[in-house]
Amino acid sequence: MAYRFKLETVLGVRRNLEELAQQKLAREIARLEEYRRGLAALKQQRQELIDEFEEKKQRAMPAPLFAFHMEGIFHKEEEIEAGITVVETQQGAVAQAREALVVKMRDKKMMEKARERDYQKYLLAVLKKEQNEADEQMVLRFGRKDNLH
Repeated sequence: MAYRFKLETVLGVRRNLEELAQQKLAREIARLEEYRRGLAALKQQRQELIDEFEEKKQRAMPAPLFAFHMEGIFHKEEEIEAGITVVETQQGAVAQAREALVVKMRDKKMMEKARERDYQKYLLAVLKKEQNEADEQMVLRFGRKDNLH
């Protein structure tokens, strides 16, 4: 009599769901890192624009060129603010994915504990059956105590 957990398919599904949640979390973290790198690049570009503007300010600069540089810097700052918003949104998505993973892990662990308890019951039943068989053999071999002559 081999052990078979009745809810093995449910446990398999829970394991698969946990694995999918882990993969989703990994994707969300990778996306967050990508957004952070993009934000860092935007900040670097803004700093380069500011440095270039400061360098050109040292010499005579026509008003339209001055306005052009100011508008470029302002536009980069708007892009940075949008990038910060995207990063914060992505951090929320990562936190959400992490929480979903915790739930999936808890569900899987609960099923694994149920399986372990079921297996322990199975082992006890097998042990009891073996003990009963051994007792039966002893009775057949030596007879009962009250049947003594």
